Amino acid sequence: MKSSSNIPVMNDDQLHHLLRRTPAQVKLPASFGREVWARIEAEASLTFRHCISRLAQSLFAALARPLPAGLTIAAFIALGAWLGGWGQAENAAVSEMAYVESIHPLLQSMENMP
Repeated sequence: MKSSSNIPVMNDDQLHHLLRRTPAQVKLPASFGREVWARIEAEASLTFRHCISRLAQSLFAALARPLPAGLTIAAFIALGAWLGGWGQAENAAVSEMAYVESIHPLLQSMENMP
């Protein structure tokens, strides 16, 4: 089987056999593997998940030390106390007046008067 340009035409089996018989000798630089992994890591570092993961790791590493951990706990306790007492300050005056009205005899007698 020859083509018009005198180049033999091969079927897939012949081509496969030829390629397996004479493998290409490719010499790669010594840093090829390192460069490939560096490109893969650089591409992976651009993802949102990787950025969040790095941020969480640095946050937890900082909180693992005693001083930042203690300050974080104190800040959350103060925040909880502030949020817990937030609505009570407004109702304190109304509650105090209701208590005074309930025990004061003159105020009770004035309410019962027509």
